[in-house]
Amino acid sequence: MRIAVIICGLVFDSQKAFMKGIERKVRDLKDICSVFCCHGNVIGDSLFATGEHMIFNLPDFSKIDGVIFVKNTFFNEEAENRLINEISLHNLPCVCIDRYDPRFVNVTSDEEGSLYAITDHMIKEHDCKKIYLALGHKNVTDTRLRESGVMRAVAENGLEISDKHKYYGNFEYRSGVSAAEYFLGLDEPMADCVICGNDQMAVGVTTALRKAGYKVPQDVKVTGVDYDFVSRVLSPSLTTVKRQQYQKALRAVDIIHNYSDYKAGDNIMLPVTLNIGETCGCVTKPEKHNDVAEALAIDRYEQSELIQMVKMMTANFMSATDFDTLLNSMCRYAYHMKPRELYLCLNIRSETKFSYSDFTEKLLSSNEDSDYTATVNNVISCINGKPAETTASFDISDLFPPVAQGGREGVTYYFFPIHYLNRNFGYAIIGESGDLVRNDFFPNWTNICSNAFENIRKLKLMSEMIKTLDKMWIYDTLTGIYNRAGFFKLSDTIVEKCIRTGEPVCVIFLDVDGLKIVNDTYGHDEGDNLIREMGNVMKNVKKHGELLMRYGGDEFVLMASGYDQSAADECINAIEREMNLVNDSGAHPFSLEASIGYCITTLTDKEQLNSIIEQADREMYKKKYVKKALKIKNKT
Repeated sequence: MRIAVIICGLVFDSQKAFMKGIERKVRDLKDICSVFCCHGNVIGDSLFATGEHMIFNLPDFSKIDGVIFVKNTFFNEEAENRLINEISLHNLPCVCIDRYDPRFVNVTSDEEGSLYAITDHMIKEHDCKKIYLALGHKNVTDTRLRESGVMRAVAENGLEISDKHKYYGNFEYRSGVSAAEYFLGLDEPMADCVICGNDQMAVGVTTALRKAGYKVPQDVKVTGVDYDFVSRVLSPSLTTVKRQQYQKALRAVDIIHNYSDYKAGDNIMLPVTLNIGETCGCVTKPEKHNDVAEALAIDRYEQSELIQMVKMMTANFMSATDFDTLLNSMCRYAYHMKPRELYLCLNIRSETKFSYSDFTEKLLSSNEDSDYTATVNNVISCINGKPAETTASFDISDLFPPVAQGGREGVTYYFFPIHYLNRNFGYAIIGESGDLVRNDFFPNWTNICSNAFENIRKLKLMSEMIKTLDKMWIYDTLTGIYNRAGFFKLSDTIVEKCIRTGEPVCVIFLDVDGLKIVNDTYGHDEGDNLIREMGNVMKNVKKHGELLMRYGGDEFVLMASGYDQSAADECINAIEREMNLVNDSGAHPFSLEASIGYCITTLTDKEQLNSIIEQADREMYKKKYVKKALKIKNKT
């Protein structure tokens, strides 16, 4: 069977234990499992959260036989509802984990009962009367159920917990520390007991209390939920609840295979076990967890190496200034992971040219490119830690690049998003290497890849911006020929050559006739067309070596070396012929006319160029004066 697992985050040990169970069962049953996962739990509707959740748009549910939906990892209602609708639309077998849904089969724990049991134990066995709560996200189902269990036990024992004695965090260690700091800041004696929403928060609370001088459990008792990896070797040992996440995974895959034996709304609630440790005040015989202690010791060194590797990856990826260099660097670290299979697939976007006014918006905006393209490029393929064949493009509905052959039986593949905020670059896949996901190496690699792609995008965009600015500095935007800055920057070469060789310099000065009349009669758009057509005329007469400039609003200059009077006259004749061609075409309501003068001389100093232009201008005005006089005479 082809099974999809939808899980929004693999941060906590309970989530990692669940996925280990999935991997084992998939391996045993020879299924092909695709896990669509974010880098972490993200709350809210931020652009980053939007980018993370794009991974859940990736699966083609028409090609999937069953879905395992870890609902309690979702804090975004819109993303969750979109997935539920897709699964329902395709009438797929679906098992919901740890949050009940009447439309599907469910596998859950007694979250309320577990916290009821632990609270009742603290009250009856340890005479706790003042109880503080350090819980997870306030508005998620797990928190509500666990809080309800605590409050029920408290009420049944004739006690109460005020709102100010409740702290809502995010289930992570740091929020446990923050919870303890909040409680310690209250202007009242410390509680008898702090009941925590999970083990990570419990460890955080315990650590912060110790730093503040409190002894656990002598001064304050602490409890957790989950029976996490660390809680098993913590000293004093943590009183907590085993929620059987590994067994839930095994059961979920079995249900998918035998879905006809169940009906919508069924809820298989696995029993929870109260694991009495020392942080509640009980005197227990310490369990020996040599395997866990050894694993933690190894994990410490691996995490230290991971931190160093992340630093090096970040430095190498972010120092790349072009796509090929970046891709080569990504490949090196991908091979270093020695994955069984790893693929990087990027969206195919068409090259877009921006006008100057768009650059800042495109540089800062992330509101475009927020979905996957119909075809994607497979830019990295790694099998058994070595390079494998990549594919120019393939249909995104296939999910896997051709070299992966649709995935191997018995293998669990993890799909992670490659994005920056809500700009979607593509996705990455890792197969049969779940340890690289659980130790955060692969998620870190994808996250740094994402930021590096955005860095390259911005570098490319800024390079285009600089080119545009450079062009705007020296080119006239209306006609495409040099403006004054460009002309005088490039004229030095011609002037220096003429000074050195003694060749004459010719400057032809042209003033368009009747621009004001065209503007007043036909509007400024036609006036711009008049100037644009004159620019085209000047470009058409340019043969080789001449330098063109739009000198002012309706004034143009052509500069050339080696022109004599005959060459200058021929150039002016060519200008007049080109103007006649424009007029004969009938493309515009106006008639293109101009007054032209020129100056030819030798140079001894670069500063003479301005005086030559002024002399050519004066000659032009003489012609314009004569032309006006003739028109007046003809009218009379």
